[in-house]
Amino acid sequence: MTDLVFDANSLYARSWFAAQRINSDPREAIRLTVNTVLLLLDPNTNKIGSIFDRTLFAWDNNQNKAKNRDEKPREYHETKEIVTIHVEHPEAEGDDIVATVVNNNNTGPKDLVYIVSGDKDLMQLQGGNCQYYSLNDKAVLSTSFIIHKFHGIKRPSQIALELAIIGDPVDNIGGIRGYGEKRCKKLFEAVTPAMNFETAMNAILAQLPEPQADEFFAALDRTLLRNDLTGIAAPAPIKMPPPAEVEALGIPQIGHYYRQAYATYAD
Repeated sequence: MTDLVFDANSLYARSWFAAQRINSDPREAIRLTVNTVLLLLDPNTNKIGSIFDRTLFAWDNNQNKAKNRDEKPREYHETKEIVTIHVEHPEAEGDDIVATVVNNNNTGPKDLVYIVSGDKDLMQLQGGNCQYYSLNDKAVLSTSFIIHKFHGIKRPSQIALELAIIGDPVDNIGGIRGYGEKRCKKLFEAVTPAMNFETAMNAILAQLPEPQADEFFAALDRTLLRNDLTGIAAPAPIKMPPPAEVEALGIPQIGHYYRQAYATYAD
């Protein structure tokens, strides 16, 4: 069983703001989003080479105000409704839904999971049966590539530790005051590839005075992904209606890509 799990906020937001640079027609964002999905489903174009069994689209709930981002216009929320069915949780972000799907069998068995996102937070799930497909790089990123994108980490799971040290302005996370990339890398000199997450965290904490440790823990509470959500739907088997039904929606320039994917996944 191979699952394709979308960080839907990242996927759609990229399409939305790219569409605004082209024209103001909300259908343009839909076209860009749908075509990205279709290209990833088609084993001839997806740069992954897999045929997928199931998909899931994880969204933030609309009440989430924690992140330091501009308010999206009304049309954003209206048009994303018809891209795919929501999978969201009232007390968690889409990232936590993805982490729960990847790490817990209560969302169904899986042999391999591909995460599709442009969000660096989700890179911490890379490893084992989970692969990270970057919307920015249009490729599956290797573990070594992800490690070298950061500043001293030895495993992708330690990304949360780095972000808790240096902060993340995009997500309104302050980190430890006065700690940047150089001081972060210095802290990680005490971390080895053999250390699990808790051991690595303790190796960093041992170097921090109490005030900085408090700031670290406050930020870590925001950078860690939850993987214990309940009531999350399992990825759903891929079902594709006949191309004529999709073309009748009147969204331009998706017919060709849809027919290609349909040839693979039609019952």
